[in-house]
Amino acid sequence: MFDIREVSWLVAISRVVLSLVVFVAGVVALDIVIYLQAEGTTFDERVAAAFKDAYDYGYEQTFEVAYQEARNEAFDKGYTKGYEIVLDIGGEKLAPVSRLVETHNPTFSELMEFLAADTTDSNPFISGVYNCFNYTAELNNNADAAGIRAAYVRIRGDEWAHAIVAFETVDRGLIFIEPQSDAEVKMTLGEPYPWRQVGATSSLGYSEAITELQLIW
Repeated sequence: MFDIREVSWLVAISRVVLSLVVFVAGVVALDIVIYLQAEGTTFDERVAAAFKDAYDYGYEQTFEVAYQEARNEAFDKGYTKGYEIVLDIGGEKLAPVSRLVETHNPTFSELMEFLAADTTDSNPFISGVYNCFNYTAELNNNADAAGIRAAYVRIRGDEWAHAIVAFETVDRGLIFIEPQSDAEVKMTLGEPYPWRQVGATSSLGYSEAITELQLIW
């Protein structure tokens, strides 16, 4: 005799098993979808990040090059203009003294005698008013007026500038003089300027290397 209760239990068990299979399949499918979406999102984010990094790096490099070029051009123009202003007295443009008198290369002894008599080094350093460029221009012009050939020396570092005077002596060769103290200067490209040793005032620290040296006779 067929028992309807056995059929009901069989159907119930089958339904439970089917439900579990469907549930497990759904969970697996959901995991796959979530995984794929996560992978896709991560990939997109990485692409976006890589693009941004490349853009920022390229922009930074281009900006740095343009900045340095503009800075150097502005520095050179300002340097030249400042030197012209130093030579401008009473609103009248004066020709450099060396063009008005005949100059000669001195002996080292003659140079020392000239520096001892010259009073440029006694002038007070006043930032923005009377600085290294003024000292150099004044000593240079005084030497020219005394018949001694002198060079205006431009010194530059990465973030600083300075000026001193040079003389080509007949017995000891080229001599660099710090006009703030009349001290002889020994310089080497790539090495710091000896501010303290020669008694010069610097608005910066004391470790900046010399990257450029130019003599203007």
